[in-house]
Amino acid sequence: MKTKTPVDLPEGYLDFYKNLESWQNQQQIKLKKAYAPAPVDVVKIMDHSKRSVMQSVDFELDTQMFQEVYLELLKFLEEARPDTADQIEIIRSSSEQFAFEALPVRVLEGDGGYFASLAQKHNLAEELLIFTVDHALRPFLRLWAAPYRTAFTEAGFEVWDFAAVCPFCATKSNFSRIRVTDGRRFMFCDRCFTEWETPNVYCIHCGNANPYSISFLTVEGFPAYQAYICAECKGYSKSFDERQKAIRIDPFITNLETIYLDMMAQEKGYTSHEGS
Repeated sequence: MKTKTPVDLPEGYLDFYKNLESWQNQQQIKLKKAYAPAPVDVVKIMDHSKRSVMQSVDFELDTQMFQEVYLELLKFLEEARPDTADQIEIIRSSSEQFAFEALPVRVLEGDGGYFASLAQKHNLAEELLIFTVDHALRPFLRLWAAPYRTAFTEAGFEVWDFAAVCPFCATKSNFSRIRVTDGRRFMFCDRCFTEWETPNVYCIHCGNANPYSISFLTVEGFPAYQAYICAECKGYSKSFDERQKAIRIDPFITNLETIYLDMMAQEKGYTSHEGS
């Protein structure tokens, strides 16, 4: 079923990401057969150390397995995005010289310099290179995070002080949903699919909770799709109010299909504070 949006998205844009998500889900299922989750008290880590779980606990990544998933992703991309096939082939040929044990850490740390150097060395498209490493890693992150999702959602917003940062993998988030069942607001990480609670009227960037300086941008006829805007820090974040449609959404896809909210907020001078 196609979701109606107030603007026309590029042809094939959402279908590509839906297919990518399905591919990653399939990889996660395969990986699960060889994985036993560690008994980790994630709430204690969040509350006491104020560091993400992955910054506090070592999750063992089989380098050979990661390399296999990476090469499978390249095959998927060749079929799903034939316009990138030539660039993908160059990446595949060069991947024999990649330090696969280092790639996951580099992409999680956002080490742009490392990937710029790697791309220059092998004459690769830098953005596509980062995309491939990032999305090959995501099935592993989602597998590792899955056993603790209930603990994260039940922890409450008092436990984790960094609303815009995933408490599991430390990825920055700028998307939330208002849960249909109880009206609570949960941030969403599109890398590991972790959700964590944050107050409803609250700027995730500066902590402003003054209802008089926080407002919302919406498009007429689409009240469930919202952009929180903060007059204090000029920051914005996106949200979907499930109560408006009485449905549970796929946050990964909804975040992508609301690119028009990013454009609206940015045109009015607001920022996602992505680099801060």
